[in-house]
Amino acid sequence: MTKPQYRQRSIVQREELSDSYFILWIWDEDMGAMCKPGQFYEIRALAVFEDAPTSVSIPRLFKPISIYDNQGGRIGFMIKRVGLGTNALSKLKAGDTLELIGPAGNGFPIFRDRKILLISGGAGYPPFWYLQKQLIGHNKVYWIHGGASQGDIFPCDEMWTEDGSIGRKGRACDDLEKTLKEREIDLIYSCGPFGLLKEASRISEIYDIEHYCSLEAYMACGIGVCHGCTVPIGSKENWDYLRVCKEGPVFSAKEIRWEIM
Repeated sequence: MTKPQYRQRSIVQREELSDSYFILWIWDEDMGAMCKPGQFYEIRALAVFEDAPTSVSIPRLFKPISIYDNQGGRIGFMIKRVGLGTNALSKLKAGDTLELIGPAGNGFPIFRDRKILLISGGAGYPPFWYLQKQLIGHNKVYWIHGGASQGDIFPCDEMWTEDGSIGRKGRACDDLEKTLKEREIDLIYSCGPFGLLKEASRISEIYDIEHYCSLEAYMACGIGVCHGCTVPIGSKENWDYLRVCKEGPVFSAKEIRWEIM
């Protein structure tokens, strides 16, 4: 795994997706050559804001943001406004500067000749855009995505919303068993809220289907130093706390100790 590196890069394009979601694009061919689907960057807005008393970086901590796309060095970060850090990022425009540390973490394992299901929820969508580009053409891929409402939904094969504003009403896992049987799925990737990952893991275990989860966790450092993002990984007889930012964020679902998380 490549050691994460610190950089400052100008934003070459800002793309609005909805009221809550946007994409920041940068350009760096060297970075593009290192990136793998499922990895992330710690990013921070380097800018002076109108409400800031002095020229400072706001906030002080970086935000872990997964790689949404990588087009030979044109790298995109799809971001949802949810707090101070992402709101600071949402104020950036083309020409502004991003601070970046990465690529960090371990990405998704890539397979061929498999019948694959991608299942994501809410802000778990972005890493799958990059992943599915690596899978399509070598596998049969079906993508289910769910969200609270239409503003959380983006291109996929099957859409679910909790309020029924678009696609099917309910949650992404609601018809999962039927999908697994009908499409003869033999490999699952999942990313999204804890409840979605846990339910998808429970069902994949019943049908003995290989399954990889991308976990979300609060990361203070993002490079494995602070141990603030540890999760229980291993068997019931032999397990340990591993770091989402270093050993993850992708883990085999059957090795995650869901019952004690």
